[in-house]
Amino acid sequence: MGSLQQRADALAGQIQTDYAKLQVLDEGYNQAQAKVVALQRQAHAVDIGIVRAERHLTADRRRLRTVAIDAYVQENSSAGLALLLSSAGSNAPVQQVYVNAASGNLAQAEADVLTAEHSLTDRRSVLTSDERGARAAEARISAERSLAQQITAQLESELASVKGKLAAIVAAAEHRKQVQAEAAARAAALANRQAIASPPKSQSPPASQTPVVGGGAGAVAVRAAESQLGVPYVWGGATPGVGFDCSGLTMWSWGQAGVSLAHGATEQYYEIAHVSMSALQPGDLIFYGNAGYLYHVVMYVGSGPYGADTVIQAETTGTNVMFTPIPPGAFGAGRP
Repeated sequence: MGSLQQRADALAGQIQTDYAKLQVLDEGYNQAQAKVVALQRQAHAVDIGIVRAERHLTADRRRLRTVAIDAYVQENSSAGLALLLSSAGSNAPVQQVYVNAASGNLAQAEADVLTAEHSLTDRRSVLTSDERGARAAEARISAERSLAQQITAQLESELASVKGKLAAIVAAAEHRKQVQAEAAARAAALANRQAIASPPKSQSPPASQTPVVGGGAGAVAVRAAESQLGVPYVWGGATPGVGFDCSGLTMWSWGQAGVSLAHGATEQYYEIAHVSMSALQPGDLIFYGNAGYLYHVVMYVGSGPYGADTVIQAETTGTNVMFTPIPPGAFGAGRP
């Protein structure tokens, strides 16, 4: 039994490590998605710039032709225009003067547009390359997460098997105790049967939700988060009644209080005011990771089944939105 218990403890520790890895991958995937969207927007803006440049060139061509003709008409009258448009050899030098003037201006305009187009095309090429890289990173993180999920599922299956064996051992031990009790004196056996026959007093489970004291935006955010208790953890989720990841829950909950937050723990930490862990108020956010990369965030509740240490969070795959004690190892806290 001792070796089985050690194996169960080791499996539980490995599963917790894998859960932490999944949280890091979730946060990285959110950031990769945001980068792809930003690059797509920039590329779209460049495409619009190219189209505008081409339109300007077309307009310049039309305008310069009109200017050349108007200049000739004003200088030489309508009769002169007729001569210009005729094939008479005597008009050729005059005609060429205006053709050259129009062509010179047009050539400069075309050169300017082509330069602009070339610059925009180069920019578009860079953005396309960056977008391919961002999509590759997104795909890589997704593949790593799928593999981590498979490994975690295997560990959870083995842990369930080990726990089942432990339960069988414990059940057998309990049966032996029961047999020994029945072999005791009649009086002791009678007392034991009476104790077993008496239904145990019902015990009230710990309150699953305690009203938040006070008001303000933080209280509104906490009540919003509590309304989603039992909703499953969903990777990248931010949909009420359907699923949340850690930063999706805090983003949506504070959104109900009129405060806009990014979908990502790192972004949320750096866009809000920071507070001391000793001065937490309901609705404050507690972050985990390091200064360069924060992979998890929870919301402080302040009162509940774990007393003043109660938080609400969407922890990891396989869990639901729930109350827990404040997880150890916090990097810092903030107040939107």
